[in-house]
Amino acid sequence: MPNREPYIEKTKKTPQKRVGSGAREVALGVLHQLFQHPDDGTPLPLLLMKASQSAELGARDIALVSELVFGVLRRSALLDILLADFLKRPGALSPQVRILLKVGVYEILFMDGIPSRATVSELVELGRRRFGQGLGGLVNGVLRSVDREAERLHAKVEQSPPAEAASIPAWLMTMWSAQYGAERAASFASNTLSHAAPCWRVNMARENAETLRASWLERGFAPVGQHGFTSAGLDKARAGAKDEQDALAELEASGAVSRQGISSQLVAEMIAQRILGDASLAKAELWDACCGRGGKTAALLEKGVHVTLASDPTPFRVEELQSSVRRLALPVPNVKCAVEQDVDVHYPLILLDVPCSGTGTLGRVPELRLRLTPDKLNEAERLQGVILEDAWSKLRPGGLLFYVTCALNRKENEGRIEKFLRMHGTENGGDAFLEEQRLFLPELPGHDALFLAVLEKR
Repeated sequence: MPNREPYIEKTKKTPQKRVGSGAREVALGVLHQLFQHPDDGTPLPLLLMKASQSAELGARDIALVSELVFGVLRRSALLDILLADFLKRPGALSPQVRILLKVGVYEILFMDGIPSRATVSELVELGRRRFGQGLGGLVNGVLRSVDREAERLHAKVEQSPPAEAASIPAWLMTMWSAQYGAERAASFASNTLSHAAPCWRVNMARENAETLRASWLERGFAPVGQHGFTSAGLDKARAGAKDEQDALAELEASGAVSRQGISSQLVAEMIAQRILGDASLAKAELWDACCGRGGKTAALLEKGVHVTLASDPTPFRVEELQSSVRRLALPVPNVKCAVEQDVDVHYPLILLDVPCSGTGTLGRVPELRLRLTPDKLNEAERLQGVILEDAWSKLRPGGLLFYVTCALNRKENEGRIEKFLRMHGTENGGDAFLEEQRLFLPELPGHDALFLAVLEKR
């Protein structure tokens, strides 16, 4: 008989995965879902969260998945152009293989900190498991060639026109050029390639709010509007950066600060100033008729605007609004889960952050490159007209309506207001007067563009 060891119960150790070993597979799955089913409509952050949770990824792997997915979406068309140098018949490859190659090219050319040999090794192994030895060999050959010719490819990237570099659809670039001029259109495209630097809004309803903001400005953070700050321009590897991240997370959890983009902060400040600076409206009630997750609702409440009703047709957004308001210890407005047209009320102040194309958010929402079409922009503009007409009928005389979009499209912005005034403007015998309209362009790379029009009912 063989010599046996006495039985001793041992703690089973979970094998440690290398960072990236599961992340790339998750990234490929998310990208394939987006490219194959662009009209699914599921927000990208939700897709990433579900996929990462299902694969039980750690924090570093989740960050890698996000970087790969966002990066490939932002540069998809450019990656196809670069790959064409190494493929005899690009069109013969399946979508899954093309996506895998795009992930590899993006890692090699655009990501620092990951050795090319690790990228090639992982993706070749993944290619063999998914597609067989033959295609695994193709992946190996292509990615090694890309690595060898990285310097030439970087030069090619540098010489690419902004629309090509940022994978902006040709029809959208043509529209931007016609509406805003070629130089501005190129700037819009370049803006969508950058990661937006985090921004925070200080809760002005709290004591010592100004002191808190000043303390972060003293650390080197840059001011945003009157009540915010951003880490733009700061070195992520600087001494104390990790401690600052932990401190900001604690401040968010306590309700002292909130994450909010620059343009959104500036729009909320402009609305609050207009309301609170008018003695006849300073104590008037406001209805946020398309509240979404409630970022502007909360910002206005913090500044002392009396938001007493918020409505949105999406349940999870309404729930997030309520959770956010409670975290900030603000007065909780009445909340209705409904489209604006189904809310039967009359208010002296209405905020109408209407559904729009989102063309001003392509940096933050890169999947829109796959989802937008000219027909969808036209449908957005039509729906905005319906919502604006209905909301105007519910605005009390002497009141103000704040019309907001996150679109870079004159038809949804100035054009939509112009159409409305042709029917309701005081110059045409109606009761609508345009006080002001403004396009908030990104002050830093990667941030959103927003449009605001202030209409008075006379």
